Amino acid sequence: MLMQPTQKTARLISAVMGLDDMNEIETKYLGKHLLVGLTYLNRDESVREQIQHHGIINKVSESTVVFERADNGDDFSIPLDEDNLKPGEPGAVYKLKSTGEDVENVDFISSWTIHPPNNDESP
Repeated sequence: MLMQPTQKTARLISAVMGLDDMNEIETKYLGKHLLVGLTYLNRDESVREQIQHHGIINKVSESTVVFERADNGDDFSIPLDEDNLKPGEPGAVYKLKSTGEDVENVDFISSWTIHPPNNDESP
């Protein structure tokens, strides 16, 4: 005979496995408009390139946020770091430096600085 867990046991199992936390994270981010800024640095810490992407978040895992880029429909992922997912300013219009596009109704903003690997040939 298979016994069904009590609600208390099911909640405990979910908490231990982190399922409640993941459900909260998915509820918070799925379907939201995300604006991501990427700054690529040279080895000397000077800025090589700045790129912005935005789109609707379509997947969240324990380590990754995936959104569909508004410009081409491709999926783009960033690490899941809730400290780096800041709320967008209500009513604000963000002008993308890389394209000149005006983006509004942004729910979350995330900025990342990418350093070259130690063996990179960039200046």
